[in-house]
Amino acid sequence: MTEGDTTHPSSSNSKTPPTSVGVSPVWNMFVADPAVGVVITNLDAVIVYANKKSAQLFVGVDDPGVVIGKSMYDVASKEWVEERLKVYRRIAETGQPAIMRHIRRGRQLQSTVHAIPTPPGEAMQFLSITHEGEHTIEGEDEDFFVFESGVMDLGPLDVLSTRELEVLALIGQGLTTQEIAEVLFRSPKTIEGHRDSIAKKLGESSRIRLGQIARSAGLELADASLKRLKDEPSIEDTEL
Repeated sequence: MTEGDTTHPSSSNSKTPPTSVGVSPVWNMFVADPAVGVVITNLDAVIVYANKKSAQLFVGVDDPGVVIGKSMYDVASKEWVEERLKVYRRIAETGQPAIMRHIRRGRQLQSTVHAIPTPPGEAMQFLSITHEGEHTIEGEDEDFFVFESGVMDLGPLDVLSTRELEVLALIGQGLTTQEIAEVLFRSPKTIEGHRDSIAKKLGESSRIRLGQIARSAGLELADASLKRLKDEPSIEDTEL
């Protein structure tokens, strides 16, 4: 891809951003960063642009061309999409960008979302920059509004019960069995039973490894009560 390439962003081979962003060496380096997910969507829920990392994080595929030009409803549940459209509308109304924390495919993601210049006559577009892993959001920032997702896609962790998710979250915080028992008002023996069940379901017997899994998902105690997303659309079910 050379500077000035005019390939339309919905092309399956395209790495070119829409004209509202433009192509530059800096942009090309930015979207090639293997640790940063970059996606542009609009108020019509169309995926205008995506880089490789964003396709991996949100859909689990390496080829962003699979999702570019599709509706967000084709690759995510209705509740997940409508929650994000709600954030987009708030950004459009206030001009204030957002920081979003969410769990997708069993991993914690944090996205910074900005409105971007949009060609006349087109639905307003939004740039989301997403990082994977542990992040801390400390209250409201005057430059951003903070949005905590009310739904979660647990991926492989969906086999766990609500109580098991609570135990796993506390393991991830480094609490001992006795401390977890005190937090959850259960006996240490009961907590050990939950831990053994978690280990069996996830195929991981090491407490250290279970803690790593919990931290990768960014699990907090309150997350266990979030609504779980079911029947997420499969990209294999869409027309490619």
